[in-house]
Amino acid sequence: MTTEIKTAKNKLETAGKTTPSEEGEVSPTIILQNMLRENGKKLKAVLGNNASSFMVSLVNLYNSDLTGATPQSVLASAFIAAALKLPIEKNLGFAYIIKYGTQAQFIIGYKGMIQLALRSGGVKKINAIPIKEGQILSFNPLTEEIEFDMNSKDGEIVGYAAYMELTNGFNKTIYMSKDDIEKHALEYSQTYIKDQTRKEYEKKSVWSKNYDEMALKTILKKILKFAPLSTEMQIMETVDQAAIKKANIDEKDGSLIVENVEYVDNQKNSTPTTKEEILDLLESANTINLNIKKKASELHIDFDTMTKDELQLLQKIIDEEIDKQMK
Repeated sequence: MTTEIKTAKNKLETAGKTTPSEEGEVSPTIILQNMLRENGKKLKAVLGNNASSFMVSLVNLYNSDLTGATPQSVLASAFIAAALKLPIEKNLGFAYIIKYGTQAQFIIGYKGMIQLALRSGGVKKINAIPIKEGQILSFNPLTEEIEFDMNSKDGEIVGYAAYMELTNGFNKTIYMSKDDIEKHALEYSQTYIKDQTRKEYEKKSVWSKNYDEMALKTILKKILKFAPLSTEMQIMETVDQAAIKKANIDEKDGSLIVENVEYVDNQKNSTPTTKEEILDLLESANTINLNIKKKASELHIDFDTMTKDELQLLQKIIDEEIDKQMK
């Protein structure tokens, strides 16, 4: 055993060690450490000598960012990151494990997506960039030809572009305006919808905290639908932005086994509102002279066919406006 591995194991023993809150109670950190020791061979099957340092990083991450998440869900997300051989250090931007309620959620960064695509062997070039005002002179959506002027660097971001070239010569370009990206975010993240009525320091969604990175991920996902799917990329499609309830690694061959995946941030109450509920909402908005239909349009909500969740969001906007006017 090398000195490096011994050192990493010693760090695992002491990383984030906490005192049980009550006599006889084992802290979640200790539970996670014990689970990692029990599954050390499985992690080594996919990470080799990097397994020990990966486990130390996970324990440190748990104590800094994942307090309150169940150790089981943290370990399941860690198995995903290990199987994809993506580091979980936040500053690197390849993969993240975040907390959603009491569940750990695995999120791949756009850099991780690019790495997996290049690893597949079928992708020769791939990149995605934010586009600022004045940088696109013309875009033909049929031929996918874009004329750029990259000298304009000081404008606001108006969209995002991705380019991919396969080893067989096929190439593709995709452009999405910022408005299109915003519609996507509101469609697929319930937390981001709720953030629209939260103060800046209260916002919780990854979209609110890392908008550009999530936008680049979105457009990369779209363009990768035209790439040959490797095993790693198929795993990525299944587990990205999911709470992994149950996952395992075969310690003999290092293969990943995912048994239970839940897309917690995508779950919606799709029950349609009634006409009476919409009329009540309009009446509430009219009493304070608030154009609630305009607010709905800004949030890309179809006012006449909105769901219960969307109704609740608009009602919250009205309630906050009432509070402001009463002060």
